[in-house]
Amino acid sequence: MNKSRRTASDLSKGGAIPYLPIDGTTKKLILLMAVFISSLMIANIVAIKIVDVGFADVTAGIFFYPITFIIADTISEIWGRKVARQAIWIGLFMNACMVGAFTLVIHMPSAVFFENQAELATILGGVPRIVLASLVAYSISQNIDVYLFTRLREKTNGKHLWLRSNVATITCQLLDTSVFFVIGFIGIMPIPDMVAATGTEFGVKIMMSIVGTPIIYLLVRWVRGNSRSTTQQPQYEVTHHTQIQ
Repeated sequence: MNKSRRTASDLSKGGAIPYLPIDGTTKKLILLMAVFISSLMIANIVAIKIVDVGFADVTAGIFFYPITFIIADTISEIWGRKVARQAIWIGLFMNACMVGAFTLVIHMPSAVFFENQAELATILGGVPRIVLASLVAYSISQNIDVYLFTRLREKTNGKHLWLRSNVATITCQLLDTSVFFVIGFIGIMPIPDMVAATGTEFGVKIMMSIVGTPIIYLLVRWVRGNSRSTTQQPQYEVTHHTQIQ
């Protein structure tokens, strides 16, 4: 008997618990969500450091955070707003768990031979404020990004993916960057420096958004395979990913 077709009566008679089949499209969604959440967590951890990129000082998280917008737009294009928002809220929950874990580790008693408690507390102790700033900005900007992206998709009849992605992402990146710096660095950086850093980081994010546009096209094509050459969203229920129509 096929495992996927075993019924509840089979299980009650001692049959093995069946595995649910996972199709290729669902596997790709799982991978995209994993990259989305990992990029968000990495960005929040490294954002505590301000780095010199030659022409300006920016947070190290800028090199990872734009990945989340690329993935969110890809998920929105393929699976729709509902699934994209699920990814956003899962990412929010996992980052909250990360902050809780860091706080717990900092306050756990150290072994007598562990000499790096101060350094550990300095690095991980600064993460909660950065994560709080990031999550507030993230919760606002990512949801608006998904909303704008899907609304523009309706207005353009599923065409002009490059336009939809950049308009939604650039608009939300301005909001995201402003909220992040106000919450994360007010009282730490002088106001003029904070305003300058906000403008610089937003400018860098615009460039990265434009550079990331071809990546969204590649990801959409990768998910859909050879089933269609356009970027029009397939019409099927978001709870069923057995095939791309």
